[in-house]
Amino acid sequence: MTIRVESDDWGAGPNILDAQTLTALRSALEETPLIVEHRFYRGSRSPERRVFDDFELLDEYVRAAPPGDSFWVWRYDSLCRDENAFVHAKRPHVDGTVPGGGAY
Repeated sequence: MTIRVESDDWGAGPNILDAQTLTALRSALEETPLIVEHRFYRGSRSPERRVFDDFELLDEYVRAAPPGDSFWVWRYDSLCRDENAFVHAKRPHVDGTVPGGGAY
């Protein structure tokens, strides 16, 4: 069941299923993962955040959403860089030490 409140001024606007939008998402995913914030129409629950690196999974996800839900999308490579990390830490060994290097 979908909910549509007419006083919310339904009309033409940004459409996540628009062919140009889907093409842009597919193209971006060839270069970087995408961070997607899914905001639910009329605040039916808290926003959900996911990271996608596969267009088919992203396409399936947005098509399964009810009408009116909003999607905000950011490129991972422009936002998530070492120099702007909020926290960077490692999981310590039982003795409290962490490696100074590693294969990452």
